[in-house]
Parts: sequence; structure tokens; C-alpha cells
Amino acid sequence: MAKGKAALSDRGNRRDDVLEAAAGLFATKGYAATSIRDIAQQVGILSGSLYYHFASKEELLLEAHARGVSQVTEAVEAALATAGEAPWDRMAAACCAHLEVLLGPSPFSQVITPQFPSHFDGEVRATLLRQRDGYEAIFRELVAALPLPEAVSPGILRLSLLGALNWTPTWYQPGGCETPASIARGIVDAFRLQLDPAA
Repeated sequence: MAKGKAALSDRGNRRDDVLEAAAGLFATKGYAATSIRDIAQQVGILSGSLYYHFASKEELLLEAHARGVSQVTEAVEAALATAGEAPWDRMAAACCAHLEVLLGPSPFSQVITPQFPSHFDGEVRATLLRQRDGYEAIFRELVAALPLPEAVSPGILRLSLLGALNWTPTWYQPGGCETPASIARGIVDAFRLQLDPAA
């Protein structure tokens, strides 16, 4: 029995290794340029052995994306749990958590950036968007709570804010004078100081 449990544990660990390797390669090389052989070589297994864990490269993408969405959702929900009640403070806390995940070491973070759904069509694209929409519902609620002028579209504000946050991996330099949290607060303030009369 102990041997059987160890085998199951090894299988689970190797499955996680495959998923993490795939996410890292999708982020650095791109989905189309990454082959099953690339992923298998990264993990140190034969290409055929990879199919023991995942049926296809599409399945790997969908699970890696779901893992990334889960990570950022958990981080944002944890930040909001201690953020108090002030709407702009809650938005800042959520954005800080979002950016700390996006710019952090997890290989899954880059798989949740907007360019991934845009490269696909059909059911794969629909699944990626459903996974992301569940996360973005948090930001819909946060924007809805903000004291905005009537002329401001909540939807456009939400997309603009997330767009600014999600663009940071293209220019962010780790170890620089700005941290993910300070960048996030700066982005939020750029909107808040223009939109909140009490700011």
C-alpha cells in the first residue's frame, strides 16, 4: 500500500513538473513555438511519457491558464480581506496583489496575460475567456464601488486599469527603484487623482 501511495505521489509531482515547464515555455517561447518535445525535454522525460499526464498541448495550456488565474485570484482575495472599506484603498490593494503575482516568479503568471486568449479561437479561446472573466468579476465589483463621475464608463475604466497593469511585464526591470506594489499604487493614483473629487 505504501508503495502504491508513493507511486501516486510521484505521478502527481511529475504532472506538476510538466505543467510548470509548459507554462514557462509558453511564456518565453510562445504557445505555437513550444512543442511537446520541448516540454518533455525540460522535464527530462520522453515525449510519449508526457501524454500519460496530459492528452494534448491544448489541455496543458488550459490547465496552466487555470492555475495562473487561481493564483492571482487567491492573492487578490487575500489582499481584499485586510484592505478595509474605502473603495480606492480596496482597488489599490487588489492591484498591488495582481501585479505582485504578474511580476513574480511563478511561470503561470505570464500565461494569464491578455495576449494568450487573442491567439486562439473556438472552444480553447472560449474556455480561456471564461476562466479570465471569473477573475475580472472581482474588478467589476471594485470599480462599481468607486465614487466615479457620471460621465465615466465603469467598463472602460476597468479595462484601462487592467490594461495598464498587464502591460508592465513588457518594461518592468526587477531590482529597480520601483516594486510591483509601488507601480500598482502609482497606476491606481493616476486614475484616482483625476476621477475622485475628494482625492
